[in-house]
Amino acid sequence: MIDFYDEPFGDSSAMPTFRLCALARENVAVALSGDGGDELFAGYRRYLFHARQEQMRAMLPFPVRKAVFGALGAVYPKLDWAPRFLRAKNTFQELGQDSAGGFFASVSVMNDDLRARIRSPSQTHALAGYHPSSIIAQHMQAADTDDVLAQAQHADIKTCLPGDILTKVDRASMANSLEVRCPMLDVRFTRWSAGIRPDQKLHGGVEKYLLKKACEPHVPDDILYRPKQGFSIPLASWFRGPLAQKLRDTVGGPILAECGYFIPGVLKQLVDEHQSKRRDHAPALWLLLMLEAFLRKETGGT
Repeated sequence: MIDFYDEPFGDSSAMPTFRLCALARENVAVALSGDGGDELFAGYRRYLFHARQEQMRAMLPFPVRKAVFGALGAVYPKLDWAPRFLRAKNTFQELGQDSAGGFFASVSVMNDDLRARIRSPSQTHALAGYHPSSIIAQHMQAADTDDVLAQAQHADIKTCLPGDILTKVDRASMANSLEVRCPMLDVRFTRWSAGIRPDQKLHGGVEKYLLKKACEPHVPDDILYRPKQGFSIPLASWFRGPLAQKLRDTVGGPILAECGYFIPGVLKQLVDEHQSKRRDHAPALWLLLMLEAFLRKETGGT
């Protein structure tokens, strides 16, 4: 599922994670990780956006939302370079979907338009109408609660946490002979956190509200309440600079062209659009690089 979450075959944040593990191993053999804290205490910004979008979804029937916001999402320009409040295209598209579809769209690297654009007719036929948001819908339903925040958290705990976050840290730490423990994922602590009221997790626009309040006596406010920082790397500029030819040779190479999943000419267009700075396709192009590496290994290539 190359369009599901951030890392079906490789996450670009795995590189800085590997480096952090290497640095830690220089001084310790065992490290504690805060993994699970964002999922248990609503630390991701997407939870706030999802909760607010759900409020708007509740105001309008689905057919009205689909017609109005679907049309707005189709005509609004995709401003990759603009501040988030001006990048409304994705928001309109998310509001035009149901809860699971909207949440899936908010965490997916490729939107439906891009997936449809690069996918070959034979692959579209083989999928027979399947959409990966059905996985999110299943987990949200299995959460057995009407609270939209808890549903989103449950979906992440069942998908993104084990398939992305923990896998990445486990591989990076073991490669450096470092043991990483995740105390927040202790089963007793996890069960206790599930009983916390949603407004104590996400309160007044503050993520991980209760956890931060509990840490106030021990951690300075300028650290506790600073903007969230990820482990991003400058993929967009690398793909236009030192990795430009590598990207072009790989995405336009024979493995992706012959696998039958994509339209080769469209993949080339994505590279052209990115390297000319007309669009920022860096996350999608990274996934294509990782898929190519996976397929090459499976077929015995070098």
